[in-house]
Amino acid sequence: MSVPRIAELSKRIAANTATICEYLSSNDLPYPSLSIDTPLYGAVPDQPEMQALRQSILDDTAELRQLMLGPRDYLTSFVPNALLPLQAVTRFGLARSLPVGDETTLSNMAKLSGLTESDTRKVVRYAVALKIFEETRPGIITHSAASRLLAQDPGVHDYVAACTDELWQASAQTCNAMEKYPGSEEPTETGFSLANNTDKPLYDFLSAFPERSTRFANMMEGFTKGKAFDLKYVTDYYPWEQHGGGTIVDVGGSQGFVSVALARRHPSISFVVQDLEPVIIDPKENVPSDVASQVKFMVHDFFTPQPVVGADVYFFRWIFHNWSDKYSVKILQSLIPALKPGSKVIISDAVMPPADRVPSGMNLRLRGFDLVMTSIQNAKERELEDWVNLFRLADERFEFEGVTQPPGSFNALLVATWRGS
Repeated sequence: MSVPRIAELSKRIAANTATICEYLSSNDLPYPSLSIDTPLYGAVPDQPEMQALRQSILDDTAELRQLMLGPRDYLTSFVPNALLPLQAVTRFGLARSLPVGDETTLSNMAKLSGLTESDTRKVVRYAVALKIFEETRPGIITHSAASRLLAQDPGVHDYVAACTDELWQASAQTCNAMEKYPGSEEPTETGFSLANNTDKPLYDFLSAFPERSTRFANMMEGFTKGKAFDLKYVTDYYPWEQHGGGTIVDVGGSQGFVSVALARRHPSISFVVQDLEPVIIDPKENVPSDVASQVKFMVHDFFTPQPVVGADVYFFRWIFHNWSDKYSVKILQSLIPALKPGSKVIISDAVMPPADRVPSGMNLRLRGFDLVMTSIQNAKERELEDWVNLFRLADERFEFEGVTQPPGSFNALLVATWRGS
C-alpha cells in the first residue's frame, strides 16, 4: 500500500526541520522566531544545504496546507484585503511612530497616524493577527520582528509600501485593462494606468511624484540587491576575454556597474555605457579612476538608431522584461544599422523555466512576477521559445546561439549573433 501524500509530506517536513534544528543548536544559533529580538534577516543560515532544506520545508508545508484544506476551502481561503494592514502600516507611519523597545496604546497610534481610533483598532489588530505588531495586553501594542523591520529598515519599508500602494492597486485593475484593451502591448493601457487614471507610462507618471518615484526605485533596488542578481553571474558565465581589443556597448546600463566590473577584469576591452540623460552619471565624478580610460558614458534612447557602429557586443541587462514584444523588437531593430557581421547581442534577463523543473514556491513567485510586469507595463517574463521568437521577429539575420542559466541566478545569459552584411 502506497504512503499517503500527506503522510509523506509531514514526514519530510519533520526530518528536514530536525536537521535544521540540529545545525542551529550545534552552531549556537537562534531558532526561527517572530519575537522582536530575533535576527531580522534570515531565519535560516545563508548556507546552501540549509537554504535547500528551508525551501523544501516551505514548499512541503504549503502543499500540505492545500491538501488539508481541500479544493473548496483552498479556493475560499484567499483573503481579498490581506495586504490592507501592510498598506496602512506603511502609509500612515504606524511602525515608524513606535520606538523600538517601547509600547503604546491604540488611542495614541490613532493620534499619531491621523486615523480614527476605530479604524486604527481594525487595522492594527488585523496586523497583530498577521504577526505584524504584538498586543501584549488589551489595547497595548509593541513591535514584533516584522514591524521592527518596517520601522528600522528604509529599504524593506519602501518595498512593502510600493508593493501595497502601487503594485496591489495596479493588479486590482489588470483584468479591467485586459477587458478594455484586449491584447494591448502598450505601457499606457495597463492596470497601473487605470488605477492612476493616467495615459502616461509608469515611470513618466511617477516622475511627477518624487516621493512615490523614490519609493518605487528603492523597491526595485531592494529586489535586485539579493544574491540572485550578483554581478558574478554576468562576469563569470560568458567568455568576455574573446572580445579583447574590442568594444562592448552596455545599452540601458544605468550607472555602469556591469561595465566597471568587466573593465577591471579585462583591461584590453573598451566599454560604452548608454542610458537616458536623467540616469546617466557624470563620468568625471563617478567613474572609478582605475577604469576611467576604459569606460565611457553616452546619452542614448535605445528605441532610436544605435550610434556606436561596429561594436563587438551590445549588452542588455534586465531591459527586455520591462517591454512587450512590440517594443522589444524595436529595441533590437534599432541596433541593426550599427551591427557588423559577427556582432553579438547578449541579454541578461530571466528565462521562465517549465513549472516541473523548479520548486513550487519559486514557480509561484516567477508567475506572480510575470503578472506584475503585465500590470504595470504590459510587459512579460519570457520562456526560451519566446526569446528565440523575439530575435526572429526582429530580423531573420539574428542567429540565436543559446542560453546559459548560472546556478543561483535569477537571470540567464542569452546570446545571438548578427549574420547580416
